[in-house]
Amino acid sequence: MLLDVQDLHTYYGQSHILQGISLCVAEGEIVALLGPNGMGKTTTLRSIMGLTPPQSGSIIFRGEEIRGLPPFEIARKGVGYVPEDRGIFKSLTVLQNLLIPHLNKRRRQEWASDLERILGLFPPLRTRLSQMAGSLSGGEQQMLTTARGLIAGDPLLLLDEPTEGLAPTVVEDFVEALQRIKTQKITVLLVEQNVNTAFETADRCYILEKGRVKVGGTIAEIKKKPEILHQYLGVPEENGSSDSSL
Repeated sequence: MLLDVQDLHTYYGQSHILQGISLCVAEGEIVALLGPNGMGKTTTLRSIMGLTPPQSGSIIFRGEEIRGLPPFEIARKGVGYVPEDRGIFKSLTVLQNLLIPHLNKRRRQEWASDLERILGLFPPLRTRLSQMAGSLSGGEQQMLTTARGLIAGDPLLLLDEPTEGLAPTVVEDFVEALQRIKTQKITVLLVEQNVNTAFETADRCYILEKGRVKVGGTIAEIKKKPEILHQYLGVPEENGSSDSSL
């Protein structure tokens, strides 16, 4: 197992946000965290990354305990994090943004290989390399920040709400990019509000409620349980697989 999280408890001040989260991600999987806002999905990613340090529990990455390490050390071990606010460097070019996470790489050959791999996943960026990142469209900026995260996140990418605020046609393009990521067996832990996006891209999912995992299983298993989709995700029981964005 690439990532194994057990009994994670995280607080914001006196507020007990994560109340014993346990989950795992195998190498090459895309695993989605689902649930309404405020259930602890983003806090789970931030806890794994060390940005919101958990008070107790275990986070095993590649067989090593990483809970308690500072975020920069976790990143150096191969965990990439793409926050919801994207966080691109708008005054730098697309190419310069992609180069930043590669500064920790050892060989120049790795850079050329990584760049070609990333451009294959996000073809629109190929013609934007010399363009200032701040001038990209919202969808292109999301592709850029995800591409940058993939370079840093070798072998694991934590991806928070990548389709939030994107137009439906842009979401379709991003879903196609995630599906290309899936074919390359890149490992992703994905927080996603759009149920369809998660179902189209993930192998498994966990549904969170009030800081706890309530349901977990393969996408195929969850789709067969309309009562679960309705109770925790608000999907109407009569058409559990319908377009639904929470």
